[in-house]
Amino acid sequence: MASKKPVNRPSVRHPSHNHPLRVFKAQNEDEIICSGCELDLTGQAFKCTKDCDYFLHKSCFDLPREINHKSHPDHPITLFYSPPYDHQSYECDACGEYGSGFTYNCSVCKYDVHVGCAFIPETVDREDHKHPLTLLYKIPCEDGKMCVCDVCEEEVSENLWTYYCKECDYGTHVRSCALDEDCEKEEEENRESSSAASRMKSLMKAQDEIAAMKLESRMKKAANNAIIYSIR
Repeated sequence: MASKKPVNRPSVRHPSHNHPLRVFKAQNEDEIICSGCELDLTGQAFKCTKDCDYFLHKSCFDLPREINHKSHPDHPITLFYSPPYDHQSYECDACGEYGSGFTYNCSVCKYDVHVGCAFIPETVDREDHKHPLTLLYKIPCEDGKMCVCDVCEEEVSENLWTYYCKECDYGTHVRSCALDEDCEKEEEENRESSSAASRMKSLMKAQDEIAAMKLESRMKKAANNAIIYSIR
């Protein structure tokens, strides 16, 4: 009786991790967190071949190493796979929340942005407001005056980004407040009501097709190399 040959599963490398990664499909019930953006992981993704609890979205795998961002025009911001600080965490200059995974960083200015925040859309729509809201990188309040989010009625820090309608003087946090109420309720029912998940939606939609094409090309190349190696 012929013995079965071991299955050759192609693997890929990523500079954020010491071990090879392989493709897998994450399920909702797995409750896995991406090691890059620190958001819920579902669908096609990458995991460590050594089972060391390291996972990446396809879009996080393919993030550009450096970008020029409108929020920080003086310098490009560079992708770091871990916070470049001794305390191993950073505060996002877009939303004000802390992170310990990937960050876009300006080392000159100590400026940090979540990888999710870096790609949020420049305009969003809320069903309870008749105009689109535009992304601003500085609140439009006069100096010394406190700005309040028109959704949650909490203060918006003057250093953070905001979505704003100039015509109505209507503004929101860039976190989940920017979504309409129906979206918020739906996310809560699906246990996906975290502000980070909201920020990442646009990034995932915009990059999935590109990431899928790149992934398919990598996997075909790896499979061809494996076949050539086995023939030899």
